[in-house]
Amino acid sequence: MRSRRGFLLLSAATSTAVALGATGLTACSTTTDDTTGGSPQDGGTLTYAASVEPDSWDPHQASTSVTARLLRPVFDSLVSLHADGTVTPWLATSWKVSDDGLRYTFRLREDVTFADGTRFDAAAVKANFDHVVAPKTVSKAAAPLLGPYERTEVLDRFTAVVHLKEAYASFLRSVASTFLGFHSPKALKEYAADLGSGGPHIVGSGPFRFVSYIAGQRATFERRADYRWAPSGAGHTGAARIDRIVVTVLPENASRVGAVTSGQADIAEQIPASGLASVRAQSGLSLARTPVPGTPYTFYLNTGRAPFDDVDVRRGVQSAIDLAAIVKGVFQGEYPRAGSPLTPATFTYDKTLGDTWGYDRARAARLLDAAGWTGRDSAGYRTKAGRRLTAEFPYVQSFVSSDNQSIAVGVQDALKKAGVELRLIPLDSASSMDRTVKGDYDVFAFGWESPDPAVLRNLYHSEKQFGKGGMNGARVHDAQLDTWLDRAQRTDDRAELVSLYRKVQRRVIDQAYAIPTYVASRDSAVRGRVHGLTFDAFTDPDLYDAWVSGS
Repeated sequence: MRSRRGFLLLSAATSTAVALGATGLTACSTTTDDTTGGSPQDGGTLTYAASVEPDSWDPHQASTSVTARLLRPVFDSLVSLHADGTVTPWLATSWKVSDDGLRYTFRLREDVTFADGTRFDAAAVKANFDHVVAPKTVSKAAAPLLGPYERTEVLDRFTAVVHLKEAYASFLRSVASTFLGFHSPKALKEYAADLGSGGPHIVGSGPFRFVSYIAGQRATFERRADYRWAPSGAGHTGAARIDRIVVTVLPENASRVGAVTSGQADIAEQIPASGLASVRAQSGLSLARTPVPGTPYTFYLNTGRAPFDDVDVRRGVQSAIDLAAIVKGVFQGEYPRAGSPLTPATFTYDKTLGDTWGYDRARAARLLDAAGWTGRDSAGYRTKAGRRLTAEFPYVQSFVSSDNQSIAVGVQDALKKAGVELRLIPLDSASSMDRTVKGDYDVFAFGWESPDPAVLRNLYHSEKQFGKGGMNGARVHDAQLDTWLDRAQRTDDRAELVSLYRKVQRRVIDQAYAIPTYVASRDSAVRGRVHGLTFDAFTDPDLYDAWVSGS
């Protein structure tokens, strides 16, 4: 993930968190009571109202979560990820990890085909993973998931050995991601330049084929009658139950809610907090709420320059913000204040951490005084040696949701009361990227979706700075964090992993490297004719088991 890749991920995260984790078809939430719908039925069309169009329909190239969310019916993965961090077979029937953690040997199913009839085998694994890391792919999400990938060896037709440059304990969880799903090798060879445009050139091994796409309007997927390789834990075997999935792109919140209310859509995703009450009040609709794993929408404090190179200033700012009140006001009580650098839906989350910090106006004043910011200027802001205590927060306005903008304004107001000036600076994408890579900012904010707690490494390890393959928004250089994160990267011991990542969470809060704000859920409005809908470990909808009844 080079500088441009990191910027694109960051930009997307400011509006709709980035998908950099693994997904499977494992259910974590059911939206409807199937006893009211009778026995599952085959056939019918399900219309899905999406909130945004993918930046690319090639999951190996895309940067935002919507690509993975919409293309899961088309792409399968080597393994399926569960919410507790465990993995089970899918296209791989078994796997073995070498003692040094550098080789993963996968034994593959022998009955899998792509939608164009091409056989899925070890050569397909190699072709796809090599495509992800090829420079011309300009992979934004998939390449970081492959981590220290070196090469894939085809041991025999149905045995693939993936070689890594260094131990990478998250590898199995990562290869469960839609971003690391498999194109037909034929499509990769003949249509590589066209994959991002969607449509029939997208050929996966999943239960649906991608049959058509009209840019900015709709995408259509149709059931494969020959599908027989659902992941372990799926609700049924064989072909999917729905004949056709039609995805319509409706960016306006009111349009999506209106579409599902009127029956023009069966599922409307990304219902904002302000619209949840109206959905609940609608007869014939249910609300599917699934917790989002990864990181909350978080303010990262740049420790690489003043004023946030001083831990007392960082802690003072952390204590000066009444996040509970701000979050309640913005989201009308629908989302809780965050307490940890990870969300509660993320494996290894420390549920006790939120009680150890929070709003304390007196503490904020003591810490800022101790840091030497004891003067006041005519506007009431703190000063030291004639300088105002000011922090700059640049952002790309087109990438920031109205709710997150309201959070920023609330934080700005809270800090003003404590004598700290927070300057909100709207920029264009190019200017923002330039400042981000250079570290020319004091505050940066984004969220990141991932069921894998290894996301903490990319956010806080010294080697993971912006522009150098990481997303270390706080520009942290902390030897203790590096030690814990390096150990977590190498261990496959579950208890040790939990212990290490909880230590990381606590140190991030103790040192006030970042200020998590709120814990969102992915909320969808669902018509009563939709049954069997579940959500995977990454809160993406599982449409393989879903079915529809009459209108």
